[in-house]
Amino acid sequence: MKEHAKKLGWGFLALLTCPCHLVLILPLLAGTTLGAFFTAHQTTASVILGIVFVISILMIFNRVKQAKTDAKHDCCSVPQRK
Repeated sequence: MKEHAKKLGWGFLALLTCPCHLVLILPLLAGTTLGAFFTAHQTTASVILGIVFVISILMIFNRVKQAKTDAKHDCCSVPQRK
């Protein structure tokens, strides 16, 4: 359950930091300090958001790959007793 929540968290972060969504985020941040910074420094903000976006996408793929390698049984097998 915790791993699933981490994947969702990284996915939400990737959705928020996608540089193509900057055009949609700026009107929502209008009148705030963060919105003023993004408006004044759009290139810097796009680069920073792009880096965070790539890192979050890599973390999602890492978690998915890790979950696939950790799966030792399929849905039809019965786990062994300890």
